[in-house]
Amino acid sequence: MGQDIITTDRAPGHLALATLALNPRRWTTVAARSLAGADAEDAIAAAAVKLDGDLAPVPSDPALRADWRAAMDERLRRLAVKIAPGMSPEQAQPWRDVMVDALADLPAMVALTAAKRAIHRPMRFLNEVEQVVREIAATVILERRAAKARLELFARSLRQAGAAALPPQAEDAPLSPHEIRALPKYLRDMGLRHGWLTPEAVETADREAA
Repeated sequence: MGQDIITTDRAPGHLALATLALNPRRWTTVAARSLAGADAEDAIAAAAVKLDGDLAPVPSDPALRADWRAAMDERLRRLAVKIAPGMSPEQAQPWRDVMVDALADLPAMVALTAAKRAIHRPMRFLNEVEQVVREIAATVILERRAAKARLELFARSLRQAGAAALPPQAEDAPLSPHEIRALPKYLRDMGLRHGWLTPEAVETADREAA
């Protein structure tokens, strides 16, 4: 089933942007701008929707819920093999059924991610699994919330930079070549898209800098 229980309309770069936001060691505004592309606002919004989707509950739709149960069962099967290698899958099935029900109160993708990470946690007994998965799930939820906060700060910084770099609304004077060259690429793209920059003006600015 993978990570696609919840689907959203796609915006260019939004999945990579959401992934970057989840990694504080790799996150920089330069990298985020590169992934967001020209439609930065749309990409940020779509990335935030993706992170919200990761916190959605287990689906109530029977088919989607069955997919989620199957994915959880596979993760629990692997945990059972690691913790109790002498137990056959058939013997462990009742335990797995109970654990799937017990963990169904967690957000769907959080439960799957936490159960997958739990394979790296040392455990001696199967009755330790639920507590370990819930501890990891709490961390996964915090990661998603922190990632959303990074996206919100990123969006705010773009709005502030855009407001500072836009030409004064009360004046009709176009930006000078020097001012155009000083604009970051994403603001140039925004200007071309919204009409306060022309391709000719950008070409002239670049030609003068050559």
